[in-house]
Amino acid sequence: MRGKKFRINCGSKYFELKYGPNSIIEIEEELDFHTDFNPPSFLYIGRVLAEGKPELLRGKTYYGHVNGLGEFVHETELGEEVKGD
Repeated sequence: MRGKKFRINCGSKYFELKYGPNSIIEIEEELDFHTDFNPPSFLYIGRVLAEGKPELLRGKTYYGHVNGLGEFVHETELGEEVKGD
């Protein structure tokens, strides 16, 4: 997955307000936010709870960058893969 780019497809107000519509994340790695204590992991937990989606606290999560900023996304939030630049 490293280096692959995906549209974020989750209807998240957080991503829409922070990055605009059609946000794209470049994946760095599959990473468990439960054991990786960094600001993006805390933002992920807050976003999931604020948006009322506790089901996103289970399953695979990926760490990557959106416009150069670190973010976590759940496997179900990954939309279509974006090829090329």
